[in-house]
Amino acid sequence: MLKVSEDQISRELDSYLHRALTQTIVVETADRNPVVVLSLAEFERLQEVDEEHWAACARQANVEGYIDHDHEVRNRLAAAMKEKRLACIRKGLRPGP
Repeated sequence: MLKVSEDQISRELDSYLHRALTQTIVVETADRNPVVVLSLAEFERLQEVDEEHWAACARQANVEGYIDHDHEVRNRLAAAMKEKRLACIRKGLRPGP
């Protein structure tokens, strides 16, 4: 992976586009999140990997059963409330209901 600044890539765009055919380029800027430049072949490969992953998850869910949405929401809500109470206790505050 090659890291370059926004200024570098703007001065030598053709060169970096050619390099992106064989390696991923991370473009870093001072005031924004970095962006990635990669070849179309690599992008398509990553899409295939992602699709294969989710297909495997779906096959596994078909075998093991699906998550009960309501049960999952209740568990996550209970965990969040417990964490909030613990945070209050750590701060020396009285937790709410």
